[in-house]
Parts: sequence; C-alpha cells; structure tokens
Amino acid sequence: RREEFLEHAGLPGRYRECSLENFEVWNPEDPTLALAHRTVREFVDLWPEVDRGLLLMGGVGTGKTHLASAALQELITTKGVQGKFQDFTSLVLEIQMTFDRPGAQRELMRPLVGTELLVVDELGAGKVTPWVMDLLYYLVNSRYVEGRITLFTTNYSDFASSTQETLTDRVSARIRSRLFEMCRRVELRGTDYRKQRLAHQPGRG
Repeated sequence: RREEFLEHAGLPGRYRECSLENFEVWNPEDPTLALAHRTVREFVDLWPEVDRGLLLMGGVGTGKTHLASAALQELITTKGVQGKFQDFTSLVLEIQMTFDRPGAQRELMRPLVGTELLVVDELGAGKVTPWVMDLLYYLVNSRYVEGRITLFTTNYSDFASSTQETLTDRVSARIRSRLFEMCRRVELRGTDYRKQRLAHQPGRG
C-alpha cells in the first residue's frame, strides 16, 4: 500500500533518490543549511503531531526541493502518509488549459485539496492571471480550512531587492497571509550548490 502511495505521489524522477540522509550540508559557513535540514528532520519525526507545514525559502540550488521531496518520501514509506508533489509552473499551465471546460478546474484541484500532505514546489514561478490566482487561492485556502499540511518551496523571499520581487508580489497578499498561518518559514540563504560544487566535479565541464 505504501509503495502504491509512493507511485501515485507524482515525484519527478530526478528527486526520487532524495533523502534526508543524503542531503549534503556542503557549506559549513552557511548555518541555514544545517538548520533547515534539522527543521525538516524534526517535522518528519513528529508527524502526525504537527500543526503547521513548512515554507522553504531560498535562492536557486540551495536544496529546498531536495528537502521537501525527501520529507514527502519518508513520510509515505515510513508512516503511510498519502501525499502528492506538485510543481507550481505545471499546475498553472494545467489550470490555464481548463479555461474553456466548465467543471474541469474542480476535478484538477480535488486530489490536491484532499491529499493528506501536499508539496508545492517553486511557488511563485511564472506570472499568473487573476483568474488563475483565484484558483490557487482556492487550493491554499481549502487546505487551510481543512487543516491539511502543506510544504511549499519558493525562490522568493519576503523582502524586496533591486533584482527580485517579493513572494507577496508573486502570489498575492491574501495567499501570503494564509501561508503565515499554515507554515513555519525556513530560510536557506546559501549560494547555488549546483554552480559551486557540481560544476567543478570531474566530467562536468
């Protein structure tokens, strides 16, 4: 049964080998890596005695998706949790494709609203229309109202810079407000692991 849950979780092949054990705290000068790893480890260990999800915030290549995928897989395989992984950009595209099909939006959202644990990866990626934003709010708010746990990852922070918008700018103030209640914020402030480490491995360049 747990193997069936894992098969239907929608994890991309690239992340199926991710675990909390093989997450590399590769930069000892960046304390946020170890803290994020420890926070996710505690979240998994405490399940189901958790009352909030996690919002993993940080730049590209900091390990957010690895940690979220690892948590989802471990909870499915060790605790029998029913969960789903959903890439935000893919979800937006799927919503847009239902525009001229009445009722299709509800069918698309139903498994995401109802699953015990949901991972939404790359929250805020891509610009969305007000109509799509309303459906995303429906998803977030429905899970909030039902008390279902959600893990989010995002490349956006709560602080604007000269080169990047805030998470609120990307997903609206009302969705960000819900996330404050639904999730514990976990920041990863490091640099891109793929750029700094993998690009310099033999055979990669």
